[in-house]
Formats: sequence, C-alpha cells, structure tokens
Amino acid sequence: MKQDTCVLLPMFCGSQLDVALAVVDFVHDSVRKTVWDADRIRESYLRRSVSEILADGDTMVFGPCPDRTFVASCLLGTHGVDHVLVYHERRVPGYGPSTAHLALEMTLNGTGFMMDFGTRESRLIPGGYHFTEELEETIALKRIPLRSFDPDGVAPYQLLQHVVSDKIDPELKLDWYVKQSRNFRPDALRDRVALDQRYSVYHEL
Repeated sequence: MKQDTCVLLPMFCGSQLDVALAVVDFVHDSVRKTVWDADRIRESYLRRSVSEILADGDTMVFGPCPDRTFVASCLLGTHGVDHVLVYHERRVPGYGPSTAHLALEMTLNGTGFMMDFGTRESRLIPGGYHFTEELEETIALKRIPLRSFDPDGVAPYQLLQHVVSDKIDPELKLDWYVKQSRNFRPDALRDRVALDQRYSVYHEL
C-alpha cells in the first residue's frame, strides 16, 4: 500500500439526489476499469484506501464494485447522505468460485435508491437492492449502515473481513481473477452509467 497518499475529495451542491447523481458520475469517470497483472491483483486488490484508489484512478476490471462502492460511500458520507452498504455473498453456478458483491441503498428526496457498480455498468436507480434469484445462489445478504470515514485510513478488506463467511476462499478468488486477466477480452472494458432500470444492461436478467 502506498504511503503519504492524500487526495482532496470533491464537494457537490444541490439536493441529496443531486449529490448522489454527481457521486455516481464522478466515481464512474474517476475510477476507471483497467486490466491488472497478477502481481497487482495479489498486492493491491481490496487493499487500497479511498485516497489511494482516487490517486491511481482505476479499479480491477473483473471486480470493480469494492473500490467504486467505497469511494462512493466516502463521498456520500462526506456530504451527509445516509446510506447502507449491502453485502451480498453469492455463487453463480458454472461461473467461478463464490464471491461477494457490494452495493449501496439510500433514501433521496423521499425515494429509495440503489447505487450499484457492476462489471458492465454503474447504476443509480429507484428501488432497493435487487438481483436475479434464478441465476444466483445467495449465501449471505447483509445490510450495514455506514457513516463518513477517513479516506486515508480504511481499505475494503478491513470491513469485509468482518462479514465474509467461510464459503469464500480469498486466495481461490484471486486465482480466478488472475486467470480472467490472462484471458482478457477488450469488451470487458465497456462501461456506462444507467439511471433507469428499463435501459440497464441488467434489465433482462
């Protein structure tokens, strides 16, 4: 982990919905998906603080949700937007080892929203966290209220180590990501923002 990394966080104006819209755009643009080699995956994945993530300006293409979600959570907390971290431990049959997905739930201007940074797009859409039960076997689903935290002092693994079950083998998952990076295809870098579930790439799932 880098030393003496300090990044000034942006400040946004407007209603809480305006702030959330600005946050999802900022994170999507400032933490870009890139292909990491095996050494970087093993040394840095889940181990960078918010400041380090923003200084690097990227996240690992096959697992962008932890980095992007933590940056978004930090920004929301800085702006006083209450939110909940959704921790979804799951297994997709036929697609690698068990893994965990992170998302955020919040109430904006009286309406519930989900902020979700998936592998194919970033979403801020009305409603709570949802997923396709027919495709994913849920191992655990937890909701953790979050407050503002030190962008220089917390990395994703420091929180996740307290909620992850014994169904996930971290080393096995890193091996999976390394294998994916070696078989990388350019279309994995495609990325977009969706603000309406009807136009989401996940809509039909």
